[in-house]
Amino acid sequence: MSNSLDLTFIVDQITKLLIFLNRSPVQIQLLVILISILVSHSLSYWVGKKIKANFPQLAVNLAQETTLAPYWCGLILIPDLVGRGFSLIALNLFHDLFIHQGWIAGILAIAINILWVYLFYRIFVVSLCLFIPIDRVKECNFYFFRPLFILYVLREILSLFVDFDQLLQVVVINLFGSSVTVAAVLISTVGLYLWIVAVNILQYVLWQTTINSTKLDSGSTQASLILIRYFLITFGIVVVVGYLGFNSTTFAAITGGLSVGIGFGLKEVFSNFISGIFLLFEGSLRPGDIIEIGGESSEVKKVSMRATTVQVMRDNSEKIIPNQIFFTQELKTMTGSDRRVRKSLIVGVSYDCDPENIIEILLEIIYKHPETLNDPAPLVSFINFGESSLDFEITVWLEHPIGGKRIMSEIACEIWKVFGEKNIEIPYPQRDLHIRSDIRKEVD
Repeated sequence: MSNSLDLTFIVDQITKLLIFLNRSPVQIQLLVILISILVSHSLSYWVGKKIKANFPQLAVNLAQETTLAPYWCGLILIPDLVGRGFSLIALNLFHDLFIHQGWIAGILAIAINILWVYLFYRIFVVSLCLFIPIDRVKECNFYFFRPLFILYVLREILSLFVDFDQLLQVVVINLFGSSVTVAAVLISTVGLYLWIVAVNILQYVLWQTTINSTKLDSGSTQASLILIRYFLITFGIVVVVGYLGFNSTTFAAITGGLSVGIGFGLKEVFSNFISGIFLLFEGSLRPGDIIEIGGESSEVKKVSMRATTVQVMRDNSEKIIPNQIFFTQELKTMTGSDRRVRKSLIVGVSYDCDPENIIEILLEIIYKHPETLNDPAPLVSFINFGESSLDFEITVWLEHPIGGKRIMSEIACEIWKVFGEKNIEIPYPQRDLHIRSDIRKEVD
């Protein structure tokens, strides 16, 4: 189909639309639908306002990032059921009236179908709140389900006065020796967008299912899901490019030339991208890992293709670190092959104490703490005859690096308490001062 034919087709469709809208039965149907929508919306608003006034807890529940009980889901649906139910009854009555009078009622029939689909769409979205936190449902609805519903509505409306299949074949532009049609534009934009959002939703569902129903390591699971996500997105892009049907030789030549120029300007971006792929495939850095970089202990929150987001444990701030940094700088990880961590504490007691008794007391204190591990076993060592104390080193193993400072603080407080109860002295530093006799004479 040539461009001139395409322009003629578009002009013909616009002319057909104007003629269609000038018909009295069409205008009457549109007026009935408009009045029905206004009344339905007002009724839904009034019912919703009454529900919020009588059930103030509903607003509190909607503000929380949790799932909803069936009771609250039902309350949310009542305004829609009442308002859209009124519209369905009214439109069906007018539809039957039009048919009885021998008038066309195609627009009313489509409006009724759209209302039924809207009701099922609303019931489906609200029902998701039974299993998925509200904030996540709102996000999925805004970015995926609502656009799908809007596309359906547009498709139904356009089908009234346009041959939709013919419209999709209209050529928009010739690119790389190929004709780009309306269908190709929609698939490469709207279709690709919906595919990417659907992949993100799939990743979230698989993540929640895996974490809640299996005992797989969360870091490895999230890294695997990220790889699956990028694979599916890449697959979608390849399918779209294939559907567009570009001339492969011309396309390769142009993209090859662009890649050379872009390569110099985006060298760091590609370096980070490749580094991200290696990080995900090797599994050397995973979400949930505790690392030390730049002299600060941080928890890895997200590993993406370009950068890694870490949360600094000292002040709870977040840092976005380019992935190539992990290949050019030394990195200390405390959760690599073993998430257990060893902590130590030095304790000094008076020279009057029995070292073996002190070791037994310290071990008893350690074993009583619920967050210390028995395997590997804790160790108390007599390490030094200090200047003013007998020095002991406590070594304990913890399940996870997070919380180590708190646990050691609790153990130290318990040691202070037990030593006080058993009259065990923790001596102050002492110094012996010797005054030479010749200095005394000079002073005298």
